[in-house]
Amino acid sequence: MITTITLNPALDKLMQIDALNIGETNRTEILSESAAGKGIDVAKVIRDFNREVNATGFLGGIVAPIFKQCFQDEKINDHFINIKGTTRTNIQLFDTKGKRTELLEKGPEIETNELTELLHKVEELAKKSTVVAICGSAPRGVDEDYFTKLIQLCKNYCDKVIVDTSGSLLKVAIEQKPCLIKPNQDEMLELMGVKSATQDQMIEFAQEICRQGIEYVLISLGKEGAMLVSEQGAWKGKAPEVEVKSTLGCGDTVVASMCISFAEGDQPEEMLKKAIALSSANAMTFETAHVIESDYKSLLPRCHVEKIK
Repeated sequence: MITTITLNPALDKLMQIDALNIGETNRTEILSESAAGKGIDVAKVIRDFNREVNATGFLGGIVAPIFKQCFQDEKINDHFINIKGTTRTNIQLFDTKGKRTELLEKGPEIETNELTELLHKVEELAKKSTVVAICGSAPRGVDEDYFTKLIQLCKNYCDKVIVDTSGSLLKVAIEQKPCLIKPNQDEMLELMGVKSATQDQMIEFAQEICRQGIEYVLISLGKEGAMLVSEQGAWKGKAPEVEVKSTLGCGDTVVASMCISFAEGDQPEEMLKKAIALSSANAMTFETAHVIESDYKSLLPRCHVEKIK
């Protein structure tokens, strides 16, 4: 069983606009509206491959029924904690040139009893899980101490814990030593405290993190692919050329792939190859965090991974 945790889900609205004019009335066309959040998107992709998946986190307000319907339609096991606050709405604005502008709400304030209830739920689910993925940002009320407790709780019952977050929470995650973290290139540079770095410098820094007790550091490189680093070595894979329709959800697709690979016991080279193929398949569709299996299977032989250290 795989479990995903989304502390700060969001109703994602994708809108198209001719041009964004600040200070004026702007009329948009809604392209799509979907229940989202990093862990939820991970769960959607896992279900694309007919894997059973639990999803939990905080959920409340007038948008909650949309999420409940999504979980029912996608056959995701819903274990979300109902809260008094309202789950946020995020808006993605696309102009006619394809340029994207994001408007992201902070999220609701989580009350003390709701925080406690989630810890009890996570303990229950982690005991039955082979992989747990903690994904995304945190709403108000979830501080670094709580995030520490959450990771520790997952590790107490599950050997394979993945954390995909950023900023101060990523630093907390490194201290708690999950099985895998997934910074992108910018987040990696932020961790290093530099504005630029060579590939070798990033690998050395990632291996230093691994020597502290983290099994893998997966560094996403956008259209250049990704690197998977462990204490024993480093692997790099480049994404095949595809007709990109949307890059939304590609990072979450990578996490979903790693969850499945951990569950199946794949070796590093195969793990990275599958992750890149799945992410590329996601980019070929406008639908966020969904892949067409035939696309994935056709891309897999075109993904080449080499050991670079």
